[in-house]
Amino acid sequence: MNLYHRPYQSEDDYNHMRRLLVDTLARAGLPVYATIGDIDWWRSSEDDTQAVYMVHLWFDGERPVAWAWPVDDQVDIVVHPDYPQLHDETLVWAEAEYRQRQGEFPEKPMRAWGFIGDAVRNEALAARGYRRTEKGLVLYTLSLDAPAGAPSLPAGYTFDHVRGEADVQRRTAVQRAAFESTFMTEAKTRAVQASPTYRPGLDLVIVAPDHSYAAFAQIWLDEANRVGVFEPLGVSAEHRRRGLGRALMAEGARRLAAHGARIACVQTGIDNTPAKTLYEAAGFTQLDRDMAWTRPVRNEQDSE
Repeated sequence: MNLYHRPYQSEDDYNHMRRLLVDTLARAGLPVYATIGDIDWWRSSEDDTQAVYMVHLWFDGERPVAWAWPVDDQVDIVVHPDYPQLHDETLVWAEAEYRQRQGEFPEKPMRAWGFIGDAVRNEALAARGYRRTEKGLVLYTLSLDAPAGAPSLPAGYTFDHVRGEADVQRRTAVQRAAFESTFMTEAKTRAVQASPTYRPGLDLVIVAPDHSYAAFAQIWLDEANRVGVFEPLGVSAEHRRRGLGRALMAEGARRLAAHGARIACVQTGIDNTPAKTLYEAAGFTQLDRDMAWTRPVRNEQDSE
């Protein structure tokens, strides 16, 4: 074993991050803390296009075995299941990095994440003084083994997918309308389309009678593991209560199955009742909950 760690340096390291995610999912199965689609979405939707350079990576020789990605007051950590000792080591690094950015006594405690069923991660968090909060995400899954027919839509609505630059404006607009937010921009939409996991045929939309987009689902496929992820998806406020969300997920699942996927995933906040109701109505079932853990600002372990 030849373990070492270093900061993110170049696009090659993004490929290392992706390789670790594919290997981890293949080795341990779901749940996982990120998929290749998740990090493509995180990266392309960041306001800071250089945010990925905050990542720190661990290697065993040339093999990537862990990484930590700190953003604001939280850190996302992925550890290969064959290297459980790195849960503690990645947390130690993330805490030091957080103190460097925020000062010795930051205003907010740092957050890290642990699935309810991940005893190794949770034990590492507890040993370092973290406390599990009631905040977190619910991970839902849907088996794609049974073939499904094409879902129906209200009269005048049709399924389609985004077709490059020509659809950037409409694709950006529907996401802004669905979340009633200006977060999404045309530059971010283009960055999504440039992501390595992006497939135009899985950038699914529902077209309204006036030719605007009424709903969207960005779907990512880990082809090697045959796992698809919905992230994000939404229905424009003016087109809600017409069954579009459920139809969108059914069509997305059908398209994933056509690409060889065996399971579809989606996550939402524990407190997001409308999203949970939609996912359950679409046939998804809860697999696990990814809980936020926080470490008190003042902790004797800070002096380590």
